[in-house]
Parts: sequence; C-alpha cells; structure tokens
Amino acid sequence: MAQRDYILRLIEELGAALIALRNAILGGGAPPGRVEATLRRAASEAGMELELARAVSAEALPAMVAPTGEVEPARCWVLAEALMTDGVNRLHEGEPELARSSLAKAAVLFRLVAPWGAYLTGFPEASERIEEIEGLLRTADEASAGRENAS
Repeated sequence: MAQRDYILRLIEELGAALIALRNAILGGGAPPGRVEATLRRAASEAGMELELARAVSAEALPAMVAPTGEVEPARCWVLAEALMTDGVNRLHEGEPELARSSLAKAAVLFRLVAPWGAYLTGFPEASERIEEIEGLLRTADEASAGRENAS
C-alpha cells in the first residue's frame, strides 16, 4: 500500500510538472533544455523512453504500454500527458507534422485510460484531454495547410 501511494504521489508530481511546463511553453517562457529534460523524465517514469514513444506508431503504442492488455492508468496518463506536452511544444516551435504525431499518440493513450480514469486528484479527466487534443490537432492541420499554401 505504501509503495502504491508513493507511485501515485510521483505520478501526480510528474503530471503537475508537465502541466506547468505546457503552460510555460504556451506563455513563451520554457527553455528548450527544460522542456526536453522534463519530457524525458516523465516518459521514463511512465516506463518508456521518450525517443521510443516518439518513434513508435500510434497503432503499436497500446501493445507497448499494456503488453498483457492490462493498462496501468496512472502511468499511461503520465506518458499521454508527456506526449501531449511534446505535441504542444512542437506546434509552438512550428513543427506541425511532429506535433500531430505526438498529439495523436497522446490521444490513443488517453483513450486507454478513459474508461477507468487515472485516479489522479485535481487533474483533468482523459475525456477532457482528448477534446483538447482534437482542438490542437485541428490547429496542427491548419498550420500544415498554411505551410503548404505558402510554398
């Protein structure tokens, strides 16, 4: 029981750090080194290296985070939050294609968590995050279309 409480506290801490980071990105005050370090730490604590999460397809991701079919909601939520923050950062940096990839993967993970919730007090529900991601994906699509029209 104590170990589960510790893990939940760690997950909540990482979730709070990711939300603060995303707010800093949106506010224009997030140093790139801090962004990458925070994303790497969160993904690692969730059980996956950030580079692997970025490289794997959205279709393959569920089998990697839940190889037995059993989802660990809190860890899955943190990895989803890390990928969502990565997507927001890449969108802010003018990389809509990379943003779309990370955001789509985050949505897949939030959908895995949605039926049960992540049991994280004070954090948005997975369904709220999915709605937010859908809006961000529209923004990424518009940015990509704008780049294509400018070419």
